[in-house]
Amino acid sequence: MSMRLHELLTEASIFDERTLQKTSWNSPKQLMGWLKKNGFQQKGSGKFGAAFVKPGYKRIVKISKVEDKCWIKFAKWTMSVTNQPNLPNIPWVKMYRDSTGSQFFVTVIEKLRSFDQVAINNTVDLPGLVYLYLYEDWFDADPKLEKRFEKEGIIKQDDTDYSTIRRRLFYFLRNAKGGKRFILTLRAAQNRATGGCTYDMHDGNLMYRPSDKRIVVIDPLADLSGSRFKDY
Repeated sequence: MSMRLHELLTEASIFDERTLQKTSWNSPKQLMGWLKKNGFQQKGSGKFGAAFVKPGYKRIVKISKVEDKCWIKFAKWTMSVTNQPNLPNIPWVKMYRDSTGSQFFVTVIEKLRSFDQVAINNTVDLPGLVYLYLYEDWFDADPKLEKRFEKEGIIKQDDTDYSTIRRRLFYFLRNAKGGKRFILTLRAAQNRATGGCTYDMHDGNLMYRPSDKRIVVIDPLADLSGSRFKDY
């Protein structure tokens, strides 16, 4: 009996992951070459690493070009936490060293969507949005969020005074069901900004999971020695 398309894609994905995990990679260049040869397309790149996607594959492959201790710290924490929908699913991370002794890694991460206008308008994780608006300076007075809050009835259309808007949002956050996990996730991430890593939270380090409509924190720590790549 012939296999269906989704079964073929699943088999291919399992084979790719086994190869990624079991091969003794000598360098990021060798790893990137294998990915491109086997149908993966580079999604983004920066100083520290790159992300690759493949049609039909439900995960993102992420590799580091140089040592990236801050993301590894985040990944290890994420993998140790259970039942936390505001953190990404990272099933494994494999570490290697190149000929110079420099450390690099390969990992797979669940495929998520960008935290953009669509996510803000449609996410049901409303306490998370309210928390970001109230406590993260880069979200203050965001008109997209204010429209969302108005649509949900948290603020009123004639609420033009900023202090009135914030007072209504504080009241909502104190009484809303849910949202506590997201708040604790951001605080826990901030507490891990030690040992040369700094807390680096902004909308580029958040994504959106359509299946459960949750905000997902993907890269909250940055290496103080240089800027991080923000694609994934």
